[in-house]
Amino acid sequence: MKPKPTIHFTNNLAPHYMEPLILQLLESDDFDFSFSCGKNENNGIQTIDFSSPKYQAHSNKINSNIKNIWIKNKYLVWQGGVIKQCLFGKKIDLMILLGEAQLFSNWVAAIVCRIRGINIAFRGHGLYGNEGFSKKLLRTTFYKLANANMVYERRSKNILIENGFKENKIHVVFNSLNYYYQKSQRQKYTEVSKSDVFNFFKNPNLPVLIFSGRLTKAKKLKMLLETCKLINNANEQKVNVLIIGDGEDSEHLHKFAESNLPQGSFKFYGSCYDEEIIGKFFSKADLCVSPGNVGLTAIHSLSYGTPICTHNNFGNQGPEAEAIEDNVTGFYFEENNIRDLFTKTLSWINKNPNKSNDLVQNCYTIIDKYYNPQFQEKVFLNLAQKKAPIV
Repeated sequence: MKPKPTIHFTNNLAPHYMEPLILQLLESDDFDFSFSCGKNENNGIQTIDFSSPKYQAHSNKINSNIKNIWIKNKYLVWQGGVIKQCLFGKKIDLMILLGEAQLFSNWVAAIVCRIRGINIAFRGHGLYGNEGFSKKLLRTTFYKLANANMVYERRSKNILIENGFKENKIHVVFNSLNYYYQKSQRQKYTEVSKSDVFNFFKNPNLPVLIFSGRLTKAKKLKMLLETCKLINNANEQKVNVLIIGDGEDSEHLHKFAESNLPQGSFKFYGSCYDEEIIGKFFSKADLCVSPGNVGLTAIHSLSYGTPICTHNNFGNQGPEAEAIEDNVTGFYFEENNIRDLFTKTLSWINKNPNKSNDLVQNCYTIIDKYYNPQFQEKVFLNLAQKKAPIV
């Protein structure tokens, strides 16, 4: 019998949202998988607890003691132990490293793997399309060290192809959250009334706009509150707004809401990691609005059947923005254009005063097709077997 492919995946951290994927890969029947990462030295990031019983059977396949060296707690520039692992570790079929060009240790690790005949892939954002000459040259040179590259969305794949990379060497891996739990809750939340879920609003049956994530200036959440102000002043439609999370912009947003929105029409829930609570809110909300870069919030919202809107400048976006099918599972507006956001949001909620079953199913479909650990496992296997990309 032919032995199963061996795969090792090294990441900077083990963020909590990746837990379903890591477990899926560890328990795969198609390959032998191992994982290494650094400790959480950045505040505000919830990580996987590898001491929990679910990982006991896999303890020999997990190394969470990689030494990360950061500049200003922002730029990861070195991972101690990775080069040693590539140089002296057992020869494997596939080594997956972070696709970050500023991570100098991965330049050396990639070269070592190529010399040893170990197939290597970088996993990352690829090219955004807005890089200057020097940055693009640095990144493309780095990506060419690998046998293949894993990127999160089709746009990045297309940009790499335009810059001379072979199509069959670029695998779109997408991203995922707590897929199996979220899927299991779909029917449960349909049986809960909107008035029970949003009982903190004066009129809980009005359309609810929602955001969940870090309250940072990059998220441009004041635009969400300004949109609510404009809608409520238009007298065509009234809305509620729920913001889940905490961060540097929290106080500023609170003050704006207190001064500009009707009492009982807004709620700052604060930081929350309880998936049952977040899922309940997402599933009964009418539209998720992320005026800045959207990231995994798009996957979270769509996973619970709620459409999402964000801006249309993909050079300044998280890759997950591409999960939105314009005017089907949400919409895009012109970046930084409050009038466009207001007009399109008002139009959307007028057309969709209540989420139809078709709208909800459309949101589920894109998640079930691509943004889940099962799809990601297939991508890992294809890479290990040197097969053509699925997407």
